[in-house]
Amino acid sequence: MISPARAQRGSVLMLMPAAVLVVLLLAAISVDLSLVFLRQRQASGVAIDVANDLASAALDEATFRSTGERDADLVRPDHVDVDADHVAGDVVGVDIDVIGADEVRVTLTLRVEYLFAKAIPGAADGTTVSAHATAVAVAG
Repeated sequence: MISPARAQRGSVLMLMPAAVLVVLLLAAISVDLSLVFLRQRQASGVAIDVANDLASAALDEATFRSTGERDADLVRPDHVDVDADHVAGDVVGVDIDVIGADEVRVTLTLRVEYLFAKAIPGAADGTTVSAHATAVAVAG
């Protein structure tokens, strides 16, 4: 008669392929979500740079020194230059809101493509992330 321990001897080998598949799927999900987080951080950095550039452009030194007032007319969307080298994604949109004479709010929206989710039928190929930054022009 075969002992119960000997009868169960090979059952663990059947579970190993399933365990490896689960670990690989979890790793793929974590890589895709890490990529999305990285792109969101990059978008945030670029939004901060653009907001600071626009706020400093609104602070015309000559006008401010002579009259003490800031010139909000210098903050125009056509002056926006999004550095595509620092953002590894498709820029969907840049929204600029001028708040008062010395405050600017920039919203940068990016399209981020997944690496591994494309291999799963029916899964999304990517997602959209956005970053917001506000800058105030202060004469110093």
